[in-house]
Amino acid sequence: MVVVEKGEDLVCGINAVDELLRRQLRRIQTLYCVEKPARRVAELVERARRDGVTIKSVPAAALDRLAGEVRHQGVAVAVAPFVFTPLAELLRVLALSETGAMLVAVDGVTDPRNLGAIIRTAAAAGAGGLLLPERRSAAITATVAKTAAGALENLPISRVVNLADALRRCQEAGFWVYGAASEGGQDIYTVEWADALVLVLGSEDKGLRPIVGKNCDLKVTIPLASRSESLNVGIAAAVTLFEINRSRRQTRNGFSAR
Repeated sequence: MVVVEKGEDLVCGINAVDELLRRQLRRIQTLYCVEKPARRVAELVERARRDGVTIKSVPAAALDRLAGEVRHQGVAVAVAPFVFTPLAELLRVLALSETGAMLVAVDGVTDPRNLGAIIRTAAAAGAGGLLLPERRSAAITATVAKTAAGALENLPISRVVNLADALRRCQEAGFWVYGAASEGGQDIYTVEWADALVLVLGSEDKGLRPIVGKNCDLKVTIPLASRSESLNVGIAAAVTLFEINRSRRQTRNGFSAR
């Protein structure tokens, strides 16, 4: 029987394990692989062995049980728990940015696959970090790590007790807060985006909570061809974040001071 020790997390999948080996080797406790691994898995195993990682070859059925519902692709690693970045430290680091600071915050995103997709997109768009509420939100799990495809190791995440308070702290640090709304907000293609900003994404079904919406400087909306359609929160994050990047590169007007 294969058991992950208490205090360890499991990360599954080729891309996620590859990213851990490249960037977060010290977090890895044990690498589990199927007894007859495919070429890509075998390459990861050999690299891990050279780096001194403990390797355990197990039957595919045992790895299935270990991974649960997460698709493991023949490889998984037990890692030390994810280390969150304090909000104060995150804001301190971003204050030194010369190219514009961008944070993403999630409010009530409870689907781990959606959270993983947002993390992956945020990292790809160059966001400096993510704000994750302790409650009413998906936790950092194996499913999140798998969906993020390695981006979890590249994006600092602050776990906050009260998202509304955290947004106010961001505003005090000079950030403008934009809340993504399914309708009624300003068209994202007409927004003048601040150099230092937080994009807040609401839950899959209810959107932003009123207490969070009140702490946004501006609500923004993606214009859709049909009002009967709505976008998955992960897709909405991608559309908005890359529009922010496009707009910033085109204008660069130095809009930052509150």
